[in-house]
Amino acid sequence: MHGTFRLSSIKWPQFALLASTLGVITAGCGTQASPSTGPAVKSHVTDITYWSGHSSGALYNAVVAEVKQFNKTHPSIHVTFKPIGASHHGLAAFESGQSPNVGMVSGYIVPQLAQAGAIENLSSYVHGANGLSQTQINQWFYPVIWQDTKESNGKQYLMPLEKKSLLVIYYNESLFTKAGITTPPTTWAQVGADAAKITSLGPNYHGIAWTPELQQYFDIITANGGHVFPTTHNRRAYSLNNAGAASALSMLRSWIAAGSMITTTGYQYQLDFGTGKVGMVIDASAGYTYDKSSVGGKFVMGGIAAPRGTTGHTSQYINGASTVLFNTGTTAQKNASWTFMKWLASPATNVYWDQHANYLPLGPAGYQMMQSFYQAHPAQAASYSNPSQWWFKPRTTNFEPSVTAMDAPFIQGLSGKLSVSKTLKDMTTVGTNYLSGKVRG
Repeated sequence: MHGTFRLSSIKWPQFALLASTLGVITAGCGTQASPSTGPAVKSHVTDITYWSGHSSGALYNAVVAEVKQFNKTHPSIHVTFKPIGASHHGLAAFESGQSPNVGMVSGYIVPQLAQAGAIENLSSYVHGANGLSQTQINQWFYPVIWQDTKESNGKQYLMPLEKKSLLVIYYNESLFTKAGITTPPTTWAQVGADAAKITSLGPNYHGIAWTPELQQYFDIITANGGHVFPTTHNRRAYSLNNAGAASALSMLRSWIAAGSMITTTGYQYQLDFGTGKVGMVIDASAGYTYDKSSVGGKFVMGGIAAPRGTTGHTSQYINGASTVLFNTGTTAQKNASWTFMKWLASPATNVYWDQHANYLPLGPAGYQMMQSFYQAHPAQAASYSNPSQWWFKPRTTNFEPSVTAMDAPFIQGLSGKLSVSKTLKDMTTVGTNYLSGKVRG
């Protein structure tokens, strides 16, 4: 979304102004030099700064709209938004006395920020006079979402903000019809069978286009009854030498060998999908707007939630940022910052974000508010799956380097250059070296 856009059906029910009063907000990508919105700051207004890494496109526009809404409904607080990544720049900014009051960060950076004294423990705010009741916590957040805000020592530095699902399948309804597929697949076995039907339409057709993503492979492993880590609590090593991991890898490489699935690099799969010659793409929920743009209305794009594996259930890797309260400014600014953080996490604000960015409702209240939207937008509804099957990456800076290191043997295994057993052995070894910290990325 660029240029002018309108707030959608979300009515912001707990705020003084309904979304319809906002009218049309002009927040194009070329206007980022002065992203602050709202009334001029006055002496009785508490001024705070918010850093978010969303610096362009639909996500930038949505942040600007949210900040404007907050400033209109909270006249005693004024938020200035700056499109700066707090994960990468927050610590240095704090050490130089230039940090924001509120920052959007990834969980991996929290231990470093906490050790430096850069961020506040939120417990006194969550359980304070302007905090959240247990009933609110249960309604606003699924247990897996709330638990991910806590560190291993039990301290809470994070407030939920945005979560996306990493595994959604988008499909070409016209090709499904042409191949005689009357019902979208719901299991991985059915995905493979339907991909073969589409590929059989001719030499220029392929059932699936996919840029291999290890976390998506991890989802298939778990859905097939395997495991990625030794145990739920021991996630400082990999343990891929198991039947579920082997069956998942064997399935994927058989699709590639048969020509039912082509592997791409970067975002080429989105371009291939737009040609109308590819039946399905495996993507993250946040890729929806880009896939739809590539399609350009040439055909109807459907969506399939994370398929079930041999266990009969799905698995969904959830990723996304949270907010932190930087240890800077006056007590009034910290209290105002908490008010803003709580507002961002509230169901109505979360739902506005979900509708514009195709992220997930954080809890039961948001999910209920999304029902009419999901009914009208079935492809986006596919982003949502059973929260009991959601999981988050280990809270360590070593996770991403470990995934990068495992890519080489994984790609070799998919192409058949390594045996299944050799692939899993090599992935386990090199991945564990990085995840454990023995080798630094």
